[in-house]
Amino acid sequence: MNRLREAWRRAVTAELCWTNPDGSAAAIAVTPVLRGSDPASATVCAALPYARAGEVEGLRAAPAAVFAVTDSRSLPDDTESGTRVSGPGGAASGIAAAGGVRIVDDVDGELFTEELLDQELVKYPPSRTLADSVLLRRENWWWLPRIVVELTGPVPAAGHPGEKPLPARTDPTRHALLVTTAPSGAESQRVPELRGAPELRSVDLGADSARSGAAASDVMGVRELAGEPLPAASAGALAFGYDYTMPDLERWEAWSLAGTVERERLAVETRTGSPGEDLTTLGLLARTRRHRALAKACRTGLRAAQRRLQPAP
Repeated sequence: MNRLREAWRRAVTAELCWTNPDGSAAAIAVTPVLRGSDPASATVCAALPYARAGEVEGLRAAPAAVFAVTDSRSLPDDTESGTRVSGPGGAASGIAAAGGVRIVDDVDGELFTEELLDQELVKYPPSRTLADSVLLRRENWWWLPRIVVELTGPVPAAGHPGEKPLPARTDPTRHALLVTTAPSGAESQRVPELRGAPELRSVDLGADSARSGAAASDVMGVRELAGEPLPAASAGALAFGYDYTMPDLERWEAWSLAGTVERERLAVETRTGSPGEDLTTLGLLARTRRHRALAKACRTGLRAAQRRLQPAP
């Protein structure tokens, strides 16, 4: 089986990266799911609730994207002949594959419910409190409509310019994916279906990133986990990471640092979230507020999608 497809099947979390129309890099964390009954040919995809519609607005105009699994907690410890590459110390390495994307607005939730929901219930426990029974699905109907993002065409195989092994990110407080615009001369950009796809590297932002307030620094060191020199990125570089509570995934917090890279230094211009954030268990009141906010955001995003898709009179 293709390495990305197998990693996508086994992973609990994954990453989806692309280049926005303005040239900036973008990345989000997703629950990896497969569409199709045949594991050898199933479509690699992600199914996002409409509360996240704003996060993927730029993806709708992207000609290609990169689907990746790099979090060490989602990578196998065992060796499967032909399915994985070992990193330092024998640990499983991550995998990234680029290709064209297709976005399906599943505004009625039928595609998600019939083909993808069972996988999400296994991988993302919070979904069980919203859709683990017919009664829950009726009550939380707004959770079922999804933005389904699919990797189109054949999944890149080993040796293809669209596939790339990446060192696993083992420390969520300092390890990140560095997403940059691929240079015009890159091998991947000579393949029509890969043009516009960003380049990914697993990097270490150093111990300072995990200390309180350090992420607000304008400049910080960045080192590729593979030990190779980092190429300069004059604009559009994004360091993206996340952490989550195990095994319930009740808290799943992402962070990013955007700016420029030169001589293994990241000059930060904008930031969201915070590396090393304390993922404490939510109290009853906080859970209730989060549930209400999620429901409202899903309904708002769904209404906007329905208006966009409604044929003009």
